[in-house]
Amino acid sequence: MTEHDGVVEPIRGYSLQDRIEAVEEFAALVDQIVHIGDLDWSKHEFDFRLLAVNVSLRRQVESIQAATILARQNLGHLAVAFVRASLEDVLYLGFFASLTREESQELFSTLGSWDGLRSLLAQRSYVGDEVMQALWFSPEFLDAAEARRAETREKLLDLQKKYRWAGREVPSAAWIAKKSGKQELYNYLHSATSRSLHFSAGEILRRGWGDPANKVVTNSGHFREHLAAFALDQLWRLHVEFWEMATPFMEDAGISGDESITFEDTQPLLNRLIGLGKVPLVHAGEWNRRPPHSQTSSSR
Repeated sequence: MTEHDGVVEPIRGYSLQDRIEAVEEFAALVDQIVHIGDLDWSKHEFDFRLLAVNVSLRRQVESIQAATILARQNLGHLAVAFVRASLEDVLYLGFFASLTREESQELFSTLGSWDGLRSLLAQRSYVGDEVMQALWFSPEFLDAAEARRAETREKLLDLQKKYRWAGREVPSAAWIAKKSGKQELYNYLHSATSRSLHFSAGEILRRGWGDPANKVVTNSGHFREHLAAFALDQLWRLHVEFWEMATPFMEDAGISGDESITFEDTQPLLNRLIGLGKVPLVHAGEWNRRPPHSQTSSSR
């Protein structure tokens, strides 16, 4: 891809600084409105969705704060990784909220056991029993965990037949998105944001900017600003979407707030954020597109 000064920019008319300041104000407002406290053990044990809301909300708030800090250090492009996690909060909570408490509890606990057992036994395989014993995991405990993993896998396969999800032991994110009514959002953001986390030929190619007659750079200031603006824009929007779905669980999830702050108090800031415009995932410069009036020609 080629780059010319001033071509790659987030949203015409607004600087990255404008967006950082607005999102910082949003983070401060959320911190003022929302208090993420501890959960009552019996309520948490009765419905694991409450823990999911508490953990996810805390992670989202901290991700927004971290994104603004990174952006101020010229590292805001790295915050695209936070978008993937916030998106999945929206998708998965939407799915679990659509289930009855009993259905959610069975599926949540089984998936949780599967994740935990796989991590534990992967560590055993990697470091060996001698090291595991030094970490207080006896061979007997680990052997029992092996048996539990097999049992959990069979239970997940039974649940797969019940729900008919795509995938084997665990449902695919695409299936979760469809069930939560967020398929378009998933199609737009999920695979694209995963490329910021994993090795991706496509992401590597989109990070290389320059001129065919000269050199390629991988730290284009314009494109880094675009990615930073994209992350900041998506994080606050996904947080609002998550909030809407999580509201029925908030009180029992250990979430409290300042009830003296009204929608009228928050509306000016939300209008300011909306007024900054949506930042597109794919920049036209990645495909060597120029405004119709541009006289500059280039080749990819």
